[in-house]
Amino acid sequence: MPSAGINPVGVSTGSAQGGSLLIASIPIGPIALASLGANTTDVIQLFLTEIFIPCNRFATKIGILQGGTAGTDSIIGVIYDSAGALVGSTTLAGTALNSSANTFLEMAIIRDSAGVLVTGVQLFGPGQYFVGCQGNGTAAGAIQTYAAPYLMPCNSAAAGVFATLPASITVPTAFVSSKGPIAYIK
Repeated sequence: MPSAGINPVGVSTGSAQGGSLLIASIPIGPIALASLGANTTDVIQLFLTEIFIPCNRFATKIGILQGGTAGTDSIIGVIYDSAGALVGSTTLAGTALNSSANTFLEMAIIRDSAGVLVTGVQLFGPGQYFVGCQGNGTAAGAIQTYAAPYLMPCNSAAAGVFATLPASITVPTAFVSSKGPIAYIK
């Protein structure tokens, strides 16, 4: 299977556009969002989790589940491909978390891998990607992250500088509790 972002000759590159296709990192159904994960401090590091994209998709938004005490910190949403290359991100200024505890904060994807302003990014499926977020503060419980028993690859990259996203990462290969954001792409 070709890696994400590479289109072999003769393979359609059609994309699902618009509509309500929401691709979540875990099944999200009729359950209290507060019970999905663990409230985690959004220290300045890149929290990452695996997400499976089932079909070609032009993605325009990233949703990150806010924690029980979302506070006033800001976060950046980001997407990396299966090889760890940056695909796109939300505004580098960050989007302020709001006081709506245990709700998804939805952010527009406005930058591609080169930092060029865009209205979304092309994702090629079926394929593995990594969605993540970086926070600018230390508010306890600002985001919801995976706790056991979820076993998908998720981890955090080394601490960095807010609004400085690495062009490439070492992709997570194991589950690390309270390090992967609960997220979706649409």
